[in-house]
Amino acid sequence: MPDKQNKKALEDLVLDHLLEELEARIEKFNVFEAIGAVRQESRHSDFLAFLLHPTQNHGLGDVFLKRLLQKAIAYSENNELSITQIDLDIWDLSQAEVLREWERIDIFVLDQMNQLVTVIENKISSKESTGQLKRYREKIEHLYPNFKKIFLYLTPDGDDPSDKNYLRLDYSLICELVENLANSRASILGTDVVTVMKHYTEMLRRHIVSESEIAELCQKIYTKHQQALDLIFERRPDIQALIRKILEDLINENDELVKDHYTKGEIRFAVKQWDEVPKLLEAYRRSKRMLFFDFHNEPTKLSLHLYIGPGPNETRENIHKIAVESKTLFNKAGGKIGTKWKTIYKNDFLKAKDYEDVDKEELQKKIENRWNKFITKDLPAIKESIDISKLG
Repeated sequence: MPDKQNKKALEDLVLDHLLEELEARIEKFNVFEAIGAVRQESRHSDFLAFLLHPTQNHGLGDVFLKRLLQKAIAYSENNELSITQIDLDIWDLSQAEVLREWERIDIFVLDQMNQLVTVIENKISSKESTGQLKRYREKIEHLYPNFKKIFLYLTPDGDDPSDKNYLRLDYSLICELVENLANSRASILGTDVVTVMKHYTEMLRRHIVSESEIAELCQKIYTKHQQALDLIFERRPDIQALIRKILEDLINENDELVKDHYTKGEIRFAVKQWDEVPKLLEAYRRSKRMLFFDFHNEPTKLSLHLYIGPGPNETRENIHKIAVESKTLFNKAGGKIGTKWKTIYKNDFLKAKDYEDVDKEELQKKIENRWNKFITKDLPAIKESIDISKLG
């Protein structure tokens, strides 16, 4: 496409009032964005547990807990529930206990007075692990056989739970409940509580709730300026390429290390000393290295792995035996070695939250700090544990 047309498309985008409106909404200060809580499930669960707890200092009493359970039951397709909205309206839930991460459950609510147990499993970006919901339910049924039970599965879009005993909840409902209570009880709640509740709903509308005003505005802008936005997207900064360059430089600067194989998604290197051991150079791979480190450079995750590669069984088993004897250091050594690839060590350098509102200098600093810890602590311990004199 001619440069003149591209330039005109970009100018139209920059001058559009919709873009100004979007920038104004995004730039407005929000405490939950400021502390990096947007995609952190634990932060969402912490705040919801705070609102649900009747004796916390928010001034809501048991109202939020009651309203949430009533809405969940109202929208439920499960006709076998023994609890009704009227029950919840009559009951006094003011003595309910709200616990975080009890038995690994995100939010656990125990009301001894009414013999009611509530389990809330909260998922923002992640998915439930296999059998997770069933395990939690069976644990509760075993510990509280005579209690009434409500199991809730909370996701941004109200995804179907793997266990049909759970009721679906979505963040649109949470947003609506918090917003309504902040408005209807503004005169009796503290100003600080109302402000925090409004910040939370604003954050949900900006980032979590799919039908949010921000999402709608973005769709309008994209429809109107697709040419310009596609052009920008094609030329966006490549974070993976940036991270690869940072890692290559760090590896090349260290005289104890040697390059193995570099791509954008995988940056492999080894310890030079290991290349002096013939048996460690008998692997069934191009570089012949049996033992090597591999950075997995994914779009929203960076992790370092130490692999035993495919090769003669005796050498592989000897290395694996060393790793199994030091499981604190070799944190992935458990399990069978198999016949091909075996991870015996893993170090998470960057997680999804580190990529949010990414600043290149800050990202580089995080990588360098974690690299320095690896170089000064874990790497010397790994080299000491893998005694090359016994492998040669």
